[in-house]
Amino acid sequence: MKKIFTILLLALFVQVSFAQEEETKEKRGSDINTIFSEGSLKFTGGFIGPEFKVSDTYDDYGLLVGGRIGAILNDNFLIGLGGYGLTTKSTFPVPNTPDTTVRMNMGYGGLAMEYTLFRKKAIHFSIPVMVGAGGYSFYEENNYDDFWYDYYTIDNSAAFIVEPGINIELNLVKFIRFSIGASYRLVYGTNFDVVDITDEDLSNLAFNASIKFGFF
Repeated sequence: MKKIFTILLLALFVQVSFAQEEETKEKRGSDINTIFSEGSLKFTGGFIGPEFKVSDTYDDYGLLVGGRIGAILNDNFLIGLGGYGLTTKSTFPVPNTPDTTVRMNMGYGGLAMEYTLFRKKAIHFSIPVMVGAGGYSFYEENNYDDFWYDYYTIDNSAAFIVEPGINIELNLVKFIRFSIGASYRLVYGTNFDVVDITDEDLSNLAFNASIKFGFF
């Protein structure tokens, strides 16, 4: 189901992008199909946007804080960089070791892309996709008093992340947009030695809220 969801979103993303490119070529009377051509990509703005995500990080819900920054091409296509980190302390028992309670740290970032549909409408849609890398760390926390903590790392691993989503976006004013939506974080390539946690365990739905500031 997750793979189908990802394929559908990526297919729609590519389809809209190529449809716009094809329309541009027809207007220019071009008879050669290319991915990019002279004048096909135009810088039309830029943006920066803080973002908040609420997601099931494994066996506990957590808050991820981050954002994106980048350029706007041909008015509708956003491309840049993004990153997110877990800010809450997710606590759960270690699988197969119920007497041991651990906390988890996680963060990821990479290439952020987004296509905006009907951007001139006050309420419209956008399709974001992030492709990047991240890391997970599981650790024990010993609280000796209110000021002294001791951390012991149990296990950690790097990961490859793909996160497609869909948002409802509002044009608050000319230079500010607010959006809410959902995304699905697909995790690949983790390799834990101690905790019995798989890529599928860490792949979860997230609910997002963000504000974009920029020239749209």
